[in-house]
Amino acid sequence: MDDRKVLVFLVDGFEEIEAMAPIDLLRRAGVIVDTVSINENKQVVSSRKITVLTDKTINEINFDNYEMIVLPGGPGTENYMKSEKLLEKLKEFSINRKLGAICAAPTILSALGILEGKQAICFPACEPDLVKGGAVIVNQDVVKDNNIITSRGAGTAIDFSLAL
Repeated sequence: MDDRKVLVFLVDGFEEIEAMAPIDLLRRAGVIVDTVSINENKQVVSSRKITVLTDKTINEINFDNYEMIVLPGGPGTENYMKSEKLLEKLKEFSINRKLGAICAAPTILSALGILEGKQAICFPACEPDLVKGGAVIVNQDVVKDNNIITSRGAGTAIDFSLAL
């Protein structure tokens, strides 16, 4: 496994800044970042109707080659739940690799039981979902608990990206 390779998943309705800031800053730091669609189609439409072409689809990925999965948030966050393969990989990465999630996306980790007993943060309106999943809310812009980094939202995307 190359420890300088990261997957950023994009689903329909993703928040642009929360996706592009990590992609941009990680690539500037020399990290290989592959953007990935959970569909067979590489075209993904953002929350503000910007069509983005991902590097790969989920079925083209060899997850063994990556150190981290990053999930941007946005109104389309629930779309992550449509991919059983992604959900399984999130569970695996939570054990032996790294995860990053921002805005509403930490709710996906919470729903999978990944944040139980862990410190985390998300978009304020989503905090009840994290608490329901057993997370300990820490009132900071970016929260790192071991191998999991969470953040509030678009306004904290640069700090989130630097933490990744």
